[in-house]
Amino acid sequence: MDDIQQRFFSPLGKQYCMYFYILSVIGLVFVAVVLFSALIIGVSKRKGLDFYFSAVIGSLGYAIFYFQNRLLYSMCLGST
Repeated sequence: MDDIQQRFFSPLGKQYCMYFYILSVIGLVFVAVVLFSALIIGVSKRKGLDFYFSAVIGSLGYAIFYFQNRLLYSMCLGST
């Protein structure tokens, strides 16, 4: 029983912190892609201010995803 508990519930090593780092990089790339594509579409099709506002609000979820994973990565490194 102790072996099962150690295997499934013991703390993971420092190498697993890379998971949060990779997710934060993906989140930052998504924010950049959404904002850049919105800028290109907005300029080429002469969209109004409401389009840009929607693009910023749309990228807010990715920005929160980026921040959350960056915070978890920092916490992971600090705890090991």
